[in-house]
Parts: sequence; structure tokens; C-alpha cells
Amino acid sequence: MTALDKHRIRTALAEDFTTVDFVEQTGSTNTDLMQTTSLAHGTVLFADEQLSGKGRLGRSWTAPAGSQVIFSVLLLPNSLDYLGTLPLAAGLAVTDSIEGSVLKWPNDVHIDGNKLCGILAEAGPVGQSFTSAPKTEVNKTVGGQTPSARVVVGMGINVTLTREELPIEKATSLALEGRDTDRTELAITVLKNLRRRITQWENQDPQLMQDYRAVCSSIDQEVRLETPTGDVTGRVEGISDDGRISVAGEYYSAGDVTHLRPAR
Repeated sequence: MTALDKHRIRTALAEDFTTVDFVEQTGSTNTDLMQTTSLAHGTVLFADEQLSGKGRLGRSWTAPAGSQVIFSVLLLPNSLDYLGTLPLAAGLAVTDSIEGSVLKWPNDVHIDGNKLCGILAEAGPVGQSFTSAPKTEVNKTVGGQTPSARVVVGMGINVTLTREELPIEKATSLALEGRDTDRTELAITVLKNLRRRITQWENQDPQLMQDYRAVCSSIDQEVRLETPTGDVTGRVEGISDDGRISVAGEYYSAGDVTHLRPAR
């Protein structure tokens, strides 16, 4: 295991993020940032190992220490009106960084049909943590406005996992794909791309969703979409500007997609 070069990462990201912190082990970097009372827009927290890593739909996502690039980013947006496209922007930052990767809606990063990276965005109150900690006055404004909520975007990218260490059968790692990857360089590249995509998201730049559609492998696929109200089967006709998926003529904002034939 090669340790992350903390100085190199902090130096490279100094103009993009407010604070970059590191821990060797934690339950979940998302939870840590959701519960912190030291709010700072653009805080990044790295971990070498998560013991209770969280995925979408309540799934766990864990791996041996040092085998992934794991981090979460804390944002204090002025509005949650477009929250649905933020996870898509995060997934796009990874495909920007890793050649040959695509996105299964909404933001599962895949290579050759196998999952390489898990991404989870969570929203919560600004003034207090979920453990009812006292309100903080640190960085209470962003761009002169009071943020409406805190949002945390976390991801774990599989770098050196062996086949035996994969958390699910249809997963992969960069090592298994024959790619010798410097974890430090990957972390810097992904976060720089994430900063650019977050800026597009904040500005509601239409290019963001155009770029997303270009790498979304779910479009034109026959899929089964597991929704809170039942399963839907049909062809994915597109992704709306607000991030919803269109299946068999209807739009859905949440669900789990299974491709029923090989991705294009």
C-alpha cells in the first residue's frame, strides 16, 4: 500500500478547496462531514479506510485499508433546487478522470459493465449536526448569502482491490483492469474535475447535462428500474435536465437500474 501524499494533495488543491483533511480510519467520511460543527464550504475529508462506508439505497461499501481513493466534500449551497443533478456531476468528474469509464444512471461508474466507484450525496441542516450539536458561526455565508443546507458528496474509487476483495460480484478495480494507478495523482485529478463540475452545477451550465448524456451507458438500453412504488421495465429514452430518467415514456427521480442487455 502506498500512502497518499498529503502535502502534494493539499498543495495541488489549495486554489480549489477550502480545507483538505485526512484520517487513517473512520466509519464514514460522509457521516463525519454531515455531523461536523466546523462548517466550511469546500472542505474535503480523505480516509484510508471506512468501516461503515455508505452506498446508495442503504448499501454498505467497504474495502481493505489503502485500496481505494476515499473522500467526501462538504458544500453549503444557497439553494437545493437542483440537488438532483449534483450526484450526476460527481459521477461525471470520475469519468472525466478515468479513460474508458461510463455512468450507469444515476452515477455508478462502470468499466466494461463492472462497478468501479460508488458515489453518495446527502443533504442536511446547516446550523446543527444530526447529533444536535450546538450551532456554529463558522462560514455561515457563501457568496454573501446564507446557505440553505449542507450537502456532502462522497465517493470511493477501487484502485488496488483484488477479485477476492471486491464488495460485490459485478465490481472491478483499476488494478484488475490492468491500470497501474498512483492514488495521489488520481485523487488530485478527480477533485480538480469535481471542482469544475460543481461550478457548472452551481451555475446551472447546460453543458453539464450534455456531457453527462454523452457518457451515460443507460440511454437507449432496455432496463429494469426498481422504484419505491414497484419495478418498471422498458427502454431508457433519455435523461432530463433535472437528472430524471425516462423509461417507457415516464420520468423517475429515484430507483435502481439493471441493464437487461450488454451496455453499448
